[in-house]
Amino acid sequence: MKRFGMGLLVVLLFCAGFGRMAQAADFKIAVVDLQRALLEVEEGKQAKESFRKVVEQKQKVVNEMETKLTRLKDELEKQGMMLSPDAKAKKEEELQKEFMEYQKMAMELQTQLKQQETEAVAPIYEKMQLVLQKIAEKGGYGLVLDKTTVAYSPLKYDVTNELVRMYDEMYSGKKKR
Repeated sequence: MKRFGMGLLVVLLFCAGFGRMAQAADFKIAVVDLQRALLEVEEGKQAKESFRKVVEQKQKVVNEMETKLTRLKDELEKQGMMLSPDAKAKKEEELQKEFMEYQKMAMELQTQLKQQETEAVAPIYEKMQLVLQKIAEKGGYGLVLDKTTVAYSPLKYDVTNELVRMYDEMYSGKKKR
C-alpha cells in the first residue's frame, strides 16, 4: 500500500510539473493504443496471420504428445491390476518420464513462440515510432503516451486511428480515409 501511495505522489507531482509546462509553453499530450494499432495495420494483420499458422503447427505437436500421455495413462489403469509390482512400477516410471518430457517441451514451445512473436512485431513497432514522431511533430504534441500506462484519457487525445492510417499509407502503399 505504501508503494501505491508513493507512486500516486510521484504521478501527482509529475502531472503538476506538466501542468505548469502546459500553461507556459502550450504543451500538448496525446495517447495511443499501440496494441490496437498493431492489430489494425495491414502489416500487423499479416504478421498475426503468419504467427497464427506457426501456433497451429506447434499445437499439433503438443496435441500428439497429450494423446500419447493419455494412451499411456489409460494402459496403466487398464493393466494395473494384472501387472506385477515391478512391471507396474516400470509403466508408472515411463508415464512420469513422458509427462516430464511433455512439460519441458511445452515450456520450450512457449518460450519459442514468445520470442518469435517479439521478433515479428519489433520491426512494426519501430516503424510505428517513426510514424508517431511525425504525428507528434505535425500535431505539436510534446508527449505521446501509450494507453496501457494511462488510467484515463478523453478520446479527443487519442491518435491511434491517425497512426494506423499513416502507417498503412507509408508502409503498405494503401490509402485509408
